[in-house]
Amino acid sequence: MQAEFEKEFHTIVRAELLANFGSYISSAEEGPLLKQILGVMFATLESTTTMDATDRMVKVAGSSDSMIVKHFIQAKGPGVIALSGLPCFNNNVAKRATASLTALRDAYLTGVRGPAPARLYLTRTRPVYEFVRITLGIGMHGLENHQLFPNGMDLEDATIGEKVSLIYEVRKHSSSCKVYALTGCSYRRQFEMVKYRESL
Repeated sequence: MQAEFEKEFHTIVRAELLANFGSYISSAEEGPLLKQILGVMFATLESTTTMDATDRMVKVAGSSDSMIVKHFIQAKGPGVIALSGLPCFNNNVAKRATASLTALRDAYLTGVRGPAPARLYLTRTRPVYEFVRITLGIGMHGLENHQLFPNGMDLEDATIGEKVSLIYEVRKHSSSCKVYALTGCSYRRQFEMVKYRESL
């Protein structure tokens, strides 16, 4: 999900940079400036993971303000005039990034992308990931939080601790298979594990 969001975020920032400052940026300046802006914004994304999506994206969008101001103040020509586009740039980046992140979270948490949406991004850890997501049926945690706890906390979704306990218990009772190769077990063995899960 993070990898997809970062790719989309890159597209959003570039589009808004060109829409709001394109008239004042040469083709030679575009690449280096975009790289600097994204570097600051991605660093801010990493340091604000506990914030709500809307507030987080507002902070991320504004994190490159000083860099943009410095660029246009030092630039020849109507540099200061170009800064009139800064509020619109920040506002649009924040709104579009919030919408993008919210949509991705919804798709991943509700299962629209399937039970194991990150499988294509994994290599050595893929068997364990697929075992947990597909065989045991343990989805990503956070759906209730994403939906703002419509029926109260932990009423519809198991806690993280309960999910970890299930994984541990199944692993403990499946000594015939190594945990890193569980998806290589027979379908009969996988079926037995699912039935064990249902009996807990």
